[in-house]
Amino acid sequence: MPRSPASKRTRTRTGPPSILLAFDWFDHRIYSGIARFAAEANWHLSPYLFSDRNIPFNWPGDGAITCYGSTLGKFIESLDMPKVDVTITKIPQKIPRVHIDNKAVGELAAKHFLKRGFSHFAFFEWPAVEVNALRGKYFREALLAAGVPKENLHTIKQSSPKLMRDWEAHEQAILKQLDKLPRPLAVFTAQDNLGANLIEVCSHNGIHVPEEISVLGVDNIEFLCDCLAVPMSSIDTRLEELGYQAAHQLQRLMNGEIGMDEPPLLVPPGQVVRRRSTEVLAVPHKGVARALQIMRDKFSSPITLEDICEEVGMSKRGMEKAFRTHLRRSPAGELRRIRIDHAKRMLTETDMKIESIARDCGYCNSSNLSLAFRKDSELSPRAYRKKFRAEKANS
Repeated sequence: MPRSPASKRTRTRTGPPSILLAFDWFDHRIYSGIARFAAEANWHLSPYLFSDRNIPFNWPGDGAITCYGSTLGKFIESLDMPKVDVTITKIPQKIPRVHIDNKAVGELAAKHFLKRGFSHFAFFEWPAVEVNALRGKYFREALLAAGVPKENLHTIKQSSPKLMRDWEAHEQAILKQLDKLPRPLAVFTAQDNLGANLIEVCSHNGIHVPEEISVLGVDNIEFLCDCLAVPMSSIDTRLEELGYQAAHQLQRLMNGEIGMDEPPLLVPPGQVVRRRSTEVLAVPHKGVARALQIMRDKFSSPITLEDICEEVGMSKRGMEKAFRTHLRRSPAGELRRIRIDHAKRMLTETDMKIESIARDCGYCNSSNLSLAFRKDSELSPRAYRKKFRAEKANS
């Protein structure tokens, strides 16, 4: 008779605990987090990366970290060992779960768009993906709680699987929906692949991103977000931390510190990793909108307000008044904000020297950057970098 998978047995093997990874979905960052904990805990990680073609029966392990899905569902259910799952998918068993705080993801997306002055919002809905619907629900709830009228919340529906196999038909289906929606429009896609898809449709059809359609994804898959026609902003879901915390919960489960009915452990998202697809302020005044575009495109050069006024065709006084009316800050203040925001990203994401960052932000030297930086954050650039790295090390 064929043997059933993971049948009960007495494990007498000595040595490091042997841990199985049974994942129906792959992201190297989750594995990196698990591997980091495994090194600390002296675990052995099984070499098996499962698929429906390669399931070894009677695997003699001590525990499993799983990503439940249709391909491996029955196998994961059959595993007779401590196990922790990293999905929100319903499992017909009680086991500890560790997953991203999707309520916080939806709220972060709403806050990001509200800060940019949008009044019309859309959610790119894909009912086939459970986490998509959950993030969309919290996104809408956060917008309504912030006072956005219900009629200003819109939906873009993903094409059916059959239609998605025909690019032209799929593209037209998305365009038909976009044509009915107001602009400027802030679109939360809840997944990077959907956001990438939307940006491709827009770029192929002359729809300006972010000026007409602003797009925000989730998971910050860098090679995808950075390589689009318009690089896409995305919420960092801290997937490496998700893997690490899942491994930690499994260790606690194997030690008897928690039971199978342990409540889900939620991993809060990081920040929005800002790229071009959302770097816009939604304003109806064409002169202000054009000035903002020039500031975003040319902030790294020593451009002056006089240069911007000349290019837009407005007087300095007229631009000052328009900015105060629509943004509640001066043109000089907005240009400084754009430059300082870029400096903050360079300080936290690179090891560039302060002098180089200053030139990259349009300042002639580091002293000018420091003066502007202190106005914004009451810290010098060097102190800001040191504070960020200390907080990251302690998180």
